[in-house]
Order: sequence, then structure tokens, then C-alpha cells
Amino acid sequence: MDLQIFANILVEQTKTNTTAGGASPNAIITEQVSLAQKAEEYSLLLGNNTAHISSVLVQLLTLGKVRLDFREYNERLVLVNKEDVMSRPDAVHAVEAYLHAIKLGETSSSNVDYTQKIIIQAPKRTVL
Repeated sequence: MDLQIFANILVEQTKTNTTAGGASPNAIITEQVSLAQKAEEYSLLLGNNTAHISSVLVQLLTLGKVRLDFREYNERLVLVNKEDVMSRPDAVHAVEAYLHAIKLGETSSSNVDYTQKIIIQAPKRTVL
């Protein structure tokens, strides 16, 4: 897989501060980044756990949006270009190939266990 594909997919990220110790409570920061940048950021935040990284990226690529809750902030990601949305099998294949290509599948040399809380919610569906 061409690594350039993830570099070309743009994501709008909106971070909302949830701690009172920030610049201002509930400060909102919005910017556009590449999907490759987000994958690299999550590899650092989630400790090279490819299962968590994959689930976030696959949901983003299949639904076009995802929300993550971290201790200090909430983050909402939305694909800038709706044509980047793909089928689930294509998204799984693309994410696995990308993570393998950048070698996130290797086990960490650290034996430190830490507690994680990651909640991935399906979007609310309206009944017609």
C-alpha cells in the first residue's frame, strides 16, 4: 500500500478542553491535519496498541467521523473530503496495511502495563 494515501486524507480535528486548568474551561481548537499525522499521534498516545488505533481509524474511514474522550480533552475527527469514506473491508485492509508499513505492529519494548479507557460509540440512528 502506498503510504502517501493516508498523508493525502485530510481530517478536521476539534479538541475541546475538559479540565478547568486549561487556558479557559471548554476551550475549543479546530484544525486540519492528515490522517497519517493522527495515526502517528495515536501510536504515541495509545502505546502502539494497534487494536485501538485500528478501531479508531476504521470507524473514521467508514463513517466519516469519530469522537474520542481523553482525560484532559475530547476530540472529534471528521473527514474533510466525503469521497474518502470507504467500505468497511476496504478500510480494514487500508488501515492494517498502513500500520504494518509503518511498523506499529511490533511489540513494545516496554513491559509497563497501564490502564486504558477507550469508548467507541456508533452514531445515533434516527428512526423514520
